[in-house]
Amino acid sequence: MISNQFRWMKRRVKKFFLSLFSKKKSSKYVAPLIDAASNKGYVESYSNKADSLHLDIKSLYEEDLQENFLKIMNKLSPLFRGNKSSLAIDFQEEGFYGKTNSFYIVGTSYKGKSYPKAFKFITISKLTGKKEERVPLFAIPWYIGQDLVESVEILISAVKPWLNNIEVVQFDRGFHSFALIKFLEDKKIPYLIHAKKYKGFLTELVNSTEDFCKEKHEFEVNMDKSYFPFKTKIYVCKNIEGHDWIFFSSLNFKNKWSVRNKYRNRWQIETNYSVHNSARIMSRSTDYIVRYFYYLVDNLLQVLWRLCLSKIPFRTVLHAMSVGIETMLKKKPYFAGT
Repeated sequence: MISNQFRWMKRRVKKFFLSLFSKKKSSKYVAPLIDAASNKGYVESYSNKADSLHLDIKSLYEEDLQENFLKIMNKLSPLFRGNKSSLAIDFQEEGFYGKTNSFYIVGTSYKGKSYPKAFKFITISKLTGKKEERVPLFAIPWYIGQDLVESVEILISAVKPWLNNIEVVQFDRGFHSFALIKFLEDKKIPYLIHAKKYKGFLTELVNSTEDFCKEKHEFEVNMDKSYFPFKTKIYVCKNIEGHDWIFFSSLNFKNKWSVRNKYRNRWQIETNYSVHNSARIMSRSTDYIVRYFYYLVDNLLQVLWRLCLSKIPFRTVLHAMSVGIETMLKKKPYFAGT
């Protein structure tokens, strides 16, 4: 029954809280957090426990959050494992409007945003291949000067035990890095990276390609004042939906459409970020550990929703968890009586 699925979700959220806080405190924190998420609001608006919650979160270490989040995800992993897994690694920002400076408050990389700075997270998700569906698996906070390759290695190492076989890890243009490609090649991790268009060699390759080009090239990457060679395949795909595309990949593709069709699964992640933003716990905190805690709770709620109640809108599920499914089902529609 659907009521059992709601209870299943709530029990798992409570277990995550119990792993971090005392039994007495965790029972007081779950409800206002779900209230805040379902209304895309601030915890302060739904509870007088916000100050004590923030103090308790600040007493945690980043490793505490990660360890306990990964434990509960490990228990859930049989439900999303599958035979083959396509993964996407991406950045997500949460806008910051204050004047506080911190290594964890970075300049935004997205144009047209109203906020000049943001808290940033590097995330890894499982792509289901279905429209508007993904399973967010893990995320770590991003800070100024953070090493990209090391961060990708942390994410892949964390989720690899949950998956039978990684078919491909997909990256957008923000991950165009020769050091990253060399790491993926060395570790034999299948990858597909949407490349930036640079002047010189890549531009010449695009201009000389009429429709589709596949070439294998050797490059060198400068690491620790030494140069290391590596090989990768370059794919040039001309005039796809009005654009020319360049990819680096370890995979074999026969034509530009097979490349496009593989990468288009990654586009669903953008739609899912809008799902995340439609029901997100808001915060004015300038402390990165508070923001990280809320981000992981958001992710856990999304995972649980995807696993059992994804046919119901995410925000509706959260609201039903907040007020109770019986109360939710008795509610009259807004147009009633008109």
